[in-house]
Amino acid sequence: MKLTKRKHLEDKWKYNYETLSAYGEIGEVGESQLIYSFEQPAHAVYFITSGFVRLFNKETCRTKIIGAGEFFGDRSVFFTKHMYVESVTPVVFVRVDEESYSRLMKHEPKLAVELITHISKNHIYLTEKQSLLSETKELFSQLKKGYSKIHHVKKSDHQLCCHCS
Repeated sequence: MKLTKRKHLEDKWKYNYETLSAYGEIGEVGESQLIYSFEQPAHAVYFITSGFVRLFNKETCRTKIIGAGEFFGDRSVFFTKHMYVESVTPVVFVRVDEESYSRLMKHEPKLAVELITHISKNHIYLTEKQSLLSETKELFSQLKKGYSKIHHVKKSDHQLCCHCS
């Protein structure tokens, strides 16, 4: 059963990568690089092919680590002045800009909806107060993804969680 599920996920990941590569451009950044912020908006969605990024909300100091096979982005409906994304490790991704995303919506609506669903879930996690259960689930999710350097940040310590000037 697990082998079948893993094979399904590998096939889906490969399909997402191949499809999105036709609509976007491959990019990469080094470790600890700012990918986008309010001051440097990307106006794009991303599919991570390798590495990890940290999504964080400057206002709440809530963070979420995501990795290969996952989506993130700053589509206008989710973009706020409090959201930042930085690489935790070197990262390779497929970047789909707004015009290409519109084409994706017409030709691959299921993938476009899946992409927006992932971005929505990330946005909700970063902006709404989470229960102890959801925080614990996120911690274990990060460990399962292979990111073992979990950073706990105190809400009052803005220098640790944000790019404040």
